Amino acid sequence: MRNLVKTQEPNVLISNKVQWLQDYTCDQSNTYKKYKYRHTDIKSQLKIETGFKCVYCESKIGHNTPGDIEHKVPSSKAINLHFSWDNFTIACTECNRRKNDYYEVGNEFLDPYIDDVETMLEHQGPLTYWQSSNERAEITIRILELNSLKRQALIERKVVKIEEFSNLLERFLSQTNQMLKKLLWKQIEEMTKSDEEYSAMLLTIINRKGITKP
Repeated sequence: MRNLVKTQEPNVLISNKVQWLQDYTCDQSNTYKKYKYRHTDIKSQLKIETGFKCVYCESKIGHNTPGDIEHKVPSSKAINLHFSWDNFTIACTECNRRKNDYYEVGNEFLDPYIDDVETMLEHQGPLTYWQSSNERAEITIRILELNSLKRQALIERKVVKIEEFSNLLERFLSQTNQMLKKLLWKQIEEMTKSDEEYSAMLLTIINRKGITKP
C-alpha cells in the first residue's frame, strides 16, 4: 500500500448523492438505485487518485480485473455512507472479495488516506507483512491474505516485477558511465513512484540495499 490523498469529489456525485441515498434507502432491493455510484465519472476519478491501482495489493486495474468501487465502511454497516465520496476507493476483485463486508470499530482496515500505511507495513519479497504489534495492519493483511501463497497469481506478478527491478539495480550499481547511470536512476525513480505497480515493495528493496541517487 501507498499513502494516498483524496481528490476532488465529482460533480455528478455532489449533485445527486442526497437524492440517490434517499431513493436507495427507500428501496434497497433495487439494484439500479443501489449501484448509481458506479457512474463513469466517479470511477474514473477514483482510478486517478489511486494511480489506477488496487488500493490494497497495488495491482494495476485492468491487469487482472476492471476494478471495483470499494466502500471502506461497508453499506451493510453504515447505509448513510453508501454514496459518500470519502468512503469510496478502488480495489481489485480479489481484495474486494476477501474484505467483503468486514468492519469492526477499533479493528478497522488500514486506510491509506488517513493512516501512514508506508510505515505500518513491510515487505518480504513478494509477501506483505505488518510492523510488530500493529494489530490493525495484521488484521488487514490476514483478511486480504497478502502474506499467503493463496494469492498465487498476485505473487507471481510481484516476483516478475522483483526480477525486473533487481536486474535494473544491478546494472545501475555496476555502471561506470555517469550518463547511463543517471538514466538508469531515472528509470528506478519511475518504477518507485506512488502510482506504479507494487512500488511500495520496490522501495523496500532500495532501502534495504542502501541505494541512493548518484
